[in-house]
Order: sequence, then C-alpha cells, then structure tokens
Amino acid sequence: MAVFTQIKDIEPVRLILSQISVFGAVSEEKQARLFQRLETACFKTGEFIFCKGEEPTHIYMVKSGRVDLLVTDNGVVIEKAKLGVGESFGEASLMSMHKHTATAIAIEESEIIVLSRHALIQLEHEDIELFALLMMNIARELARRLKLTDDILLHYMHTHCKGEA
Repeated sequence: MAVFTQIKDIEPVRLILSQISVFGAVSEEKQARLFQRLETACFKTGEFIFCKGEEPTHIYMVKSGRVDLLVTDNGVVIEKAKLGVGESFGEASLMSMHKHTATAIAIEESEIIVLSRHALIQLEHEDIELFALLMMNIARELARRLKLTDDILLHYMHTHCKGEA
C-alpha cells in the first residue's frame, strides 16, 4: 500500500492541477491554500490504488502514468474508464460516503496526487467559500459523468434492443 506524502514544490504540478475540473475557477490565492493540502504517491504497474468495497479516503488526480477504473460483479469485469494525466477519480465515492464501487489500478507506473477527506473537512471550517467552490465543481463533474453514462445506456439500448418491444 502506497504512503502519501505532502507535495513540497507545487510549481511542477500547477499546470496539471489547472486542467483538473475540480479546481476550476479557483483563484491563485485560494489555489495556494488548497495546494498546500495535497499529497502524492507513486504506484507501480499493476498496483491497486483502491479496491471495490473499500472506504473512500481521497480524491485522486493523475500526475503521470495511467489508471484503469474497473467495475466488477460476479466475475464480470468492465473497464469503466482509462484515466491519464490531469484526470481525477474517486470524487463520487468520497462525496456520497459510500464504499468504492470500482477498483482503480495503475496500468503503468503512475504518480497520483490526492486531496484527503480530512483536508476537505479542514477547508470547510477554514475557508467555506473555497469549500463551496470545490463542492460545486465536483457536482458539475459528477453531472457530466452521469450524462456520459446515460448516453452509453441509450446507445446500448438502441443497438441491442431494436425490435424487442
């Protein structure tokens, strides 16, 4: 299991973080407050970042490498997403306070940046405006993903269920 450590120099990752929708519209001043709470860890190819059924503890962001999100049930494995640099995951589980419904695996050596649940709770008490902006950004990202899921479901229904009515 990887150990997360605080990021010492944020400059090398500032550009990547600016691409992540969760941090959209955050001023430079508030970015500095937020970025000091970020941590990082490296994962080897094939290493689990988290597994289905585990308690969510972080929002994860890919700094380098690639990550597979897999949904499994009764031996069936579906690739939910392949994530690369600048993409985030784990927000839904953390916000819903439900156990992870997917498994995240590094499919190549990857460095992952995280924002912990503890850091979010601290922000809620220290900077409610920044906390509210993060929550709104997370809600927007989850709404985008829900629309994508709807589109996939509709496509499936149109291509596999024609004439079955």
